[in-house]
Amino acid sequence: MCSSAEICAHHAERRRKIRPKLTRESLREALKIFVYIRPYRAQFIFGLVLLFLGSTVFLVFPALIGRSLDVAQGNIPQDLDLPKIGMWLVLILVFQGIVSYLRVMMFAQVSERGTADIRVALYRRLISLPIVFFEKSRVGELVSRLTNDVEKLYNTFYFVLAEFLRQIIILVGGIAVLWWMSHRLAFVMLATFPVIVIGAMVFGRWVRKLSKQRQDKLANTNTILDETLQSIHAVKAFTNELFESQRYGRSNAEVVQVSMRYAKGRAIFAVFIITMLFGALFLLFCTA
Repeated sequence: MCSSAEICAHHAERRRKIRPKLTRESLREALKIFVYIRPYRAQFIFGLVLLFLGSTVFLVFPALIGRSLDVAQGNIPQDLDLPKIGMWLVLILVFQGIVSYLRVMMFAQVSERGTADIRVALYRRLISLPIVFFEKSRVGELVSRLTNDVEKLYNTFYFVLAEFLRQIIILVGGIAVLWWMSHRLAFVMLATFPVIVIGAMVFGRWVRKLSKQRQDKLANTNTILDETLQSIHAVKAFTNELFESQRYGRSNAEVVQVSMRYAKGRAIFAVFIITMLFGALFLLFCTA
């Protein structure tokens, strides 16, 4: 009889062999997940509008700060003074707070209700499968996929998608503001964009691989927990508490190890982005 470790290794090897390639058809299949947020498209569209407004208003802050510095240095425009600038900053802050609150609530409704529908659909599909499927699959892994993998989709709907669109708006708007202020500064920032995109592709593959490994390790950990609790009478009868505790501890240690590599990859990518942006500004100042 194969051990639990051998079964885990077999499943991991099988997943590596059948890893799908990114094609137009696979991308089309992946986009079908957005069918589950179609009933909440009104909230989603409203959230996108609020996201656009909030990101656009955010770009006004640098201009107002610059005008306040001009006023403080004595370069006083006839139509502005510090109290008036302060009033505009307060109004923008209040507007930004209201927009941010409504945006978070809209995306929360979409993500919570959408992922709930996905869980129900997966559960209905799961219990409709033949008994042969359950004989070949472990309950712990199925439960882990139904919970942890769907949680990834929740994070995508709630945070990743909104943050991705927000950063695009800020990037396009920031470049437009830089172009209005200084063509040279805009060219320097645009020159760093291809490097950042290539770096994001490289780091993205690495981080995605580590994220998948973490999900696999976490699924294995949940499987051990499920096997132990379902067979608790056998564990007690053979006094295997210490053995099962050590097995569960080793599995959790593997999850932590992969998670730390995953966090390291994200941290290195953040350092890369900051280095590229500030390096471009430093290059601009040195060549000025």
